[in-house]
Amino acid sequence: MTVTSADSYSFDELLWEREWRMCAPMPYKDANGKIVKRTEEELLRGFLYFCENYWHIRHPSEGKILFHPFEAQIETVESWLHTRYSLILKARQIGFSTLISTYAFWLTFFYPDRSVVMLSRTEREAIKLLGKAKYGWRFLPEWMKLRGPAINMTQTKIEFTNESTIESLPSASDPARGESAYLIVVDELAFLPNSEDAWQAIEPVADVGGRVIMLSTANGEGNLFHRLWVEAEAGLNRFTPLFFPWSANGRTQEWYDLKKLDMQEHTMAQEYPDNPDDAFLKSGRPVFNLEFLRAIETSKPVARGYLDDRLKFTEDGGALRIWEWPKDDGKYVIGADPSQGFEHGDYSSAHIINARNHEVVAHWHGRIDPDLFGSDVLVRLGKFYNHALVGVESNNHGLSTLKAIQRLRYRPLYYQRSPQYKKSIPTDILGFRTTQVTKPLMIDELNKALRDGVMILHDDETIAELRTFTRDDKGKMSGSPFDDRTISLAIANQMLKHVWLPEFQVDTGPPSGSIDWWSKQVYDDGITLTSLTSKKPNWKIPVPIGKRYARSR
Repeated sequence: MTVTSADSYSFDELLWEREWRMCAPMPYKDANGKIVKRTEEELLRGFLYFCENYWHIRHPSEGKILFHPFEAQIETVESWLHTRYSLILKARQIGFSTLISTYAFWLTFFYPDRSVVMLSRTEREAIKLLGKAKYGWRFLPEWMKLRGPAINMTQTKIEFTNESTIESLPSASDPARGESAYLIVVDELAFLPNSEDAWQAIEPVADVGGRVIMLSTANGEGNLFHRLWVEAEAGLNRFTPLFFPWSANGRTQEWYDLKKLDMQEHTMAQEYPDNPDDAFLKSGRPVFNLEFLRAIETSKPVARGYLDDRLKFTEDGGALRIWEWPKDDGKYVIGADPSQGFEHGDYSSAHIINARNHEVVAHWHGRIDPDLFGSDVLVRLGKFYNHALVGVESNNHGLSTLKAIQRLRYRPLYYQRSPQYKKSIPTDILGFRTTQVTKPLMIDELNKALRDGVMILHDDETIAELRTFTRDDKGKMSGSPFDDRTISLAIANQMLKHVWLPEFQVDTGPPSGSIDWWSKQVYDDGITLTSLTSKKPNWKIPVPIGKRYARSR
């Protein structure tokens, strides 16, 4: 074709325009002037055409190569185009960081007014993720760079003159809150230090039309990623779950067998899982035996509410959950882990155990100031459960909780005990202090109690947190993200060793409603009918109140 008009395009320009539209199918107007959107199949073909013909990636062994997505990656992009909520459980190093950075660039470079926010664990990982998109852009042909929008790059952001952006930041910076984003990507969700807070910020963005892609390797059970995965598989949330094992990128069984020789079982389950169940069960280096935790039969509480200052229970769905009401002959202990009470901080937690059969009969869990946790929660719970022995973690703000209990003269309150020879002796130090010595011991003893079936636990929320309690390479134990339920239950278990000691016995009088209790209401000096019928009667029997009143008249 010979081009003669200055207003006409050259052959190269027409070819480039065709290639542009092959990479990114655009909406068009039909015969009636109505805008028609491209189908998901057309968009997928466009994305793959762009990858295979123009997008370069850095291969570990081959260097710069064109990106040819394998079947698992194609299936993933197809799901991303089809659904607004995607949840991906994957093996390590199967190319999904490359895929997500390519997809983010394709969405924003070719299409205007789209904001993509990518969240990673750390700033280093966020920069690295965005770097994959920068690398691909660097090797695009010059005609495509000229045909497309101009670009401005910073360490954590790419801005296009078509008003689209890609921003890659650490989750701790909370970049998604208040944003109006077309797509939010969360990389390695199970390992984010603030996964719950990140999801609370992301969820409203998705509700107004945005899209969410969450992908991660497994990190044990009970955390946000595991919970969303279980709910997604059961159809209880809006996420579409996708699992890709170690073989998704074409690895062989021989490769896997060799890898197993160099890695521990929990690491293999986390990095290179065969199936979702093993990925969650064996990863995360759990402290507690997950198989035994799974075998525990949980039940719903019989009531949920709060205790007022008169010890009257009001059922309103509050922070106190009860599985068994106090029994007259019940002997109870309480283990408590106070928090600072901040709105977005840790929770305060208290478990109540019947010392006669080691059954967890109640659990309080919520956010409250540490002093109020002592006066308005623990003192009331202690009195409600027959003046239970209260053990409070004394670390940090626990001292405020303990002082509040002490000011109300509540007994029995646990004081630290000091070992002397073969016996421990009481001290004047308030509370139970968790240290590098006491913490491993109390966690081990709790683990044994659960494993041996000695402790009867009904609470599924406590079990979920026990599943996320892990040990790192240095032996340090912590929850993901919280461990308040674990600590309060472990302290309550420790109190079972002390509840029968003489210094923790409190004479609270006869049980309410008993014969002796009614006798005490009648006689002003507290004499009981039991004492009247004993072998050694008390001859100083007072005149009943009613008769005194009659004589005075």
